[in-house]
Amino acid sequence: RMPVASSGLIGRSWAMLFAGAGYTVDLFDVDGKKVDEALADIEAQLANLETKGLLRGTLSSKQQHQLIRKCATMAECLKGAVHVQECVFENLELKQKVFLEMDKLVDDHTVLCSSTSCFPPSAFTKEMKHRNQAIVGHPVNPPYYVPLVEIVPAPWTSPDVAIRTRALMKEI
Repeated sequence: RMPVASSGLIGRSWAMLFAGAGYTVDLFDVDGKKVDEALADIEAQLANLETKGLLRGTLSSKQQHQLIRKCATMAECLKGAVHVQECVFENLELKQKVFLEMDKLVDDHTVLCSSTSCFPPSAFTKEMKHRNQAIVGHPVNPPYYVPLVEIVPAPWTSPDVAIRTRALMKEI
């Protein structure tokens, strides 16, 4: 399972990338209507990519779309996760709040990965219990077409977290 926290353009791209690699994706947003809109948009994008021969992976667009599900709460989204991809707006206070919330919901093995392009992970993870599990995995836009992700650890990020994040990004 690959939880994606936020259903904006970057969150949608991550959901499509993870589903294309065969992962079940749990999509959460504080506004449930935005997730519904995202699911409809993702379905259309995947179908369009399939029509043009640009769909990633071996699954059909329908199969990939079926791997993406809406979660009503952050707790539901993160339950049992080994990697979480956060994609909220580029607002430092918001990122701090979201990471502190995720920190309370995960275990000692979950990678907490931010898609931020503006902030180092040390700016929003220093107060966390699981701060050694936090890292930035910032995609180059548009993520579905450009297979490049900038991986940025904090000074306290476990080397294993960086290794696991890099392996996942190479896989997808």
